[in-house]
Formats: sequence, C-alpha cells, structure tokens
Amino acid sequence: MNTNRKRISGRLEQLPRGYAIVTDTGDHWVLDDFEPDNDQIGEEVTAEGQIVGLDRLQVDWLGVLAE
Repeated sequence: MNTNRKRISGRLEQLPRGYAIVTDTGDHWVLDDFEPDNDQIGEEVTAEGQIVGLDRLQVDWLGVLAE
C-alpha cells in the first residue's frame, strides 16, 4: 500500500494558488497541474492522487459527486 496516496472530497474552487478542493473541515488541497472543466468549479467532488507537498495533490482522477 502506498501511503502517499489520498482520496479527498469537498468543493472544487479556484483560489490564488490554483484549483483546490476545500473539505467540510476547511482543509484546502491544491490540485497540482490540474485543469478542471468549467462546469466542475463550485461542485462537490472527490479526487484521488498522490500527495506531492504539504497540501498539494497530483490528481489521478476527479469526479463530481451525484446529487
């Protein structure tokens, strides 16, 4: 098992540091080298990838949560 992998859920936002997922607890995870579709911004999403910094995630996949 790779301990550098993480799955994160929250609201996708565009912040000064780039696109990020803001979790329900207020944590901010900046998505490294990731360009979402415009219709995903502001939506509740789940992303999985590799941790590449203190609060950065190299995204392998991202999906919008079903309503």
